[in-house]
Amino acid sequence: MSVNLPSGIHVSGQGPAVILLHSSLSSARQWLPLVSLLKNTHTMINIDILGYGKSEKVIDEKHYNLNVETARIQKVIDELIPSQEYHLVGHSYGGAIALKLAVESPKKILSLTLYEPVAFHLFEQGSDERKQANLFAEKVNIDDKYQSATVFTDFWNKEGFFKSLPQKMKDYMAADMHKVSLDFQGLMSEEYNESDLQHILCDTLLLSGKFSPKLSHSLIRKIANTMRNVKQITFDAGHMGPIENSDLIHPAIADFIKKI
Repeated sequence: MSVNLPSGIHVSGQGPAVILLHSSLSSARQWLPLVSLLKNTHTMINIDILGYGKSEKVIDEKHYNLNVETARIQKVIDELIPSQEYHLVGHSYGGAIALKLAVESPKKILSLTLYEPVAFHLFEQGSDERKQANLFAEKVNIDDKYQSATVFTDFWNKEGFFKSLPQKMKDYMAADMHKVSLDFQGLMSEEYNESDLQHILCDTLLLSGKFSPKLSHSLIRKIANTMRNVKQITFDAGHMGPIENSDLIHPAIADFIKKI
C-alpha cells in the first residue's frame, strides 16, 4: 500500500483497525504491549500526538487547538481506512482527543476505550473542578520548565515523583513541557459539550485508577453519567496506569476490543 502519512504514525497487524492515542509527555510507545496483544487480529494504528515521539511539532502555536490534532488523525484515517469503522483507544490527553473524534464521527466508531480522559472543558465554568483545572494549567504554563515538569508529573503521580527520576528523564520531560502547555490550551478551548457525548452510541469502556487525583475521578463520573453503553473498570493504579501497570490494563482493553 502506497500512502502519504504524517510522521509519527506506526501501523502494524491486519484486521479491523484500532487507533491508539497516548497521554501528554508520552508517545506511541506506551501502547506497544497492547499492539502485541492485538496485532494478530487487528490493524494497529499507533499515533504519536503532535510534539511527541517522532511526530512533527506544532507550527501555528497561537491558533493550536484540538482541531489541529483531529485533522491530522483524520488524514491518517482517510489514507489508511477511508471507508472502515474503527476501534478508538485514548489515555489522558489522548482520551480527550478520542472523545472529540467519537463525538464528531459517532457512526465510524466500533468501540471506545478511555483511560481517564482529561477533557477538563466538560466541567462547567465557575465550578470548583473547572477552577482547579484552570489553576493546574496556570501552574504548568511557566518559564521554568523543570519546575513545570515537577508540578505536572507530581500532580498525576505523587509529590516527589519528578525529583526521584534519573536526570536524563528529567531533561526529556522538561524539554516537552512547552507542548504540555499547548495541550492545556487545546483542552480549555474545546467546544464539544457534555450533551454531545450522548451521540456516542458504541460500546464504551471507561477505565480509571483508584489512586488517581480527585479531579480525574470527578470527570470520569461526569462522563459515565452522561454516555450510553458504558462499562467501567477501576484498577489498583494511578493516572499513569497504562504505562506503569500495562500488565493489568492492556489485557483488559484487548479483551474488550476482541469481544466487539
